[in-house]
Amino acid sequence: MIQAISFDAAGTLIEPAEPVAGTYARLLSPHLGPLDPAQLAASFPQAFKNAGQPIYEDDQDGDHAERQWWRIVVESTVAQPVPDEAFHELFHHYAKPESWRVFPEVTSVLSRVSELGLRCVVTSNFDLRLHRIIDGHGLRFEEIITSASARSRKPSLAIFTQALKILELEAGELLHVGDSKQADLIGAKAAGIDAYLLDRPSTDLWDFMDWVGKYLEIG
Repeated sequence: MIQAISFDAAGTLIEPAEPVAGTYARLLSPHLGPLDPAQLAASFPQAFKNAGQPIYEDDQDGDHAERQWWRIVVESTVAQPVPDEAFHELFHHYAKPESWRVFPEVTSVLSRVSELGLRCVVTSNFDLRLHRIIDGHGLRFEEIITSASARSRKPSLAIFTQALKILELEAGELLHVGDSKQADLIGAKAAGIDAYLLDRPSTDLWDFMDWVGKYLEIG
């Protein structure tokens, strides 16, 4: 019997309010000289992919490791070292709720989940900035589980295991939704949690809720 829903964050609940390349160019050009947004748009996805995993071993809460990981992404994107002041400005820009946009159906979907008596959590590869972003948009979740707090990133079992432990649920009592095949779909299923792969704009969270309906009917 399904008891709770786990939501990914970026790409599922929220997205940057402006294109990442434009933000990088606007905030970093005063420190680094002119940056071409088109070039940054081309280099960012590869920089993100090549950054590997944060190194959590020496960090108590993992947030410092996440911050250092983002520095690698940023410097790889712009192909040069970034001064501390510039990186700090960019990093904290993305801590502001107004730097993110909530997808149109999210609020209504969360209300529907509540009406169905299901519990809601966020399980996201994000640092501790996510709490401020989620709260700033007035979204309410029982728990926000980040890779910083779990010191583990999806698709690792550890972050999903922590979600189950916090909720005191078995894997079969939780459903997960996210937009990454590797992190969200494969990761959740490896932990025994069934998952829905979101494919915006082809599908949105209402399509996910239709999928959830079959579990409620079976239950």
